Amino acid sequence: MILSYVDPFYGDCKRHQIKATVTTNHPTSSYGQPVIVLEDGGALSWESIILLKYEVVKINKHEKKMLDNLNRSIQVCTGYLLR
Repeated sequence: MILSYVDPFYGDCKRHQIKATVTTNHPTSSYGQPVIVLEDGGALSWESIILLKYEVVKINKHEKKMLDNLNRSIQVCTGYLLR
């Protein structure tokens, strides 16, 4: 999938794009909970999703289903919904 974000520390206040996947096959995933993994292999934290205003640009059906499961957890815990 493709995500976009705004990095306030970069200084341009523009949206940037990055490739990512949603998976349960990552060390930060526990009990089958999906995580978003960026192209560098690092998992995207809830804090980063919220603070950098991540948005979904492009996603396939399989990733969408997994992201919906992750979104429920994020929304319950933080009130934020990744769109």
